[in-house]
Amino acid sequence: MIPHGLLLLLLHAPPQYARVEEADGVLVEARPVAGSSLVELRLTTSTRKSPDSLCDAAFGNGKLDPEEPDLKSRQVLFESADERVTYDQVAPPVVNARDYAARVKRVRSGTACRVTFEAANEVAPSKPAGWVRISKLHGEWMFERVADGTTRVTYVVFADPGGSVPTFMVEGSRRKIALRWMKMILARGRE
Repeated sequence: MIPHGLLLLLLHAPPQYARVEEADGVLVEARPVAGSSLVELRLTTSTRKSPDSLCDAAFGNGKLDPEEPDLKSRQVLFESADERVTYDQVAPPVVNARDYAARVKRVRSGTACRVTFEAANEVAPSKPAGWVRISKLHGEWMFERVADGTTRVTYVVFADPGGSVPTFMVEGSRRKIALRWMKMILARGRE
């Protein structure tokens, strides 16, 4: 018999990730998100680049970066050494322009570093007319040095673009963008 406490934990545990594809040495997995038709993505790979340099690349400098997918403008609303809130406007192809504020935090711990991000629209400027505000956004980057001297890189992201975009159009595009992000951060890291 399963103890009552363990049974409750099992019933409330998030679903497991399932393999979607492997592309350029990056494993892409997905799992359902309660209340959404979209999935959370997890991308993992290994590299010889240092956790600190990759963490700095993921945290960024807060400036508009033309390499970021579909990013049209960025405004820093708050910034400290390991936390930043930005207001971003994005113009993805085919659909209306989107905007959101995001809170990004960096935490270093020994030979690991984590960068988390989440929507922070409570501090965003008023939404421009005709734009769609992205309210469901969260994830993290995790960089961990492992025993063989490599760095395990894990990128988890959930973003619901809002509006009336069909799920089948969103999922393929989200995977492509997540892979672009992974490759961009790996390219910016140092050994």
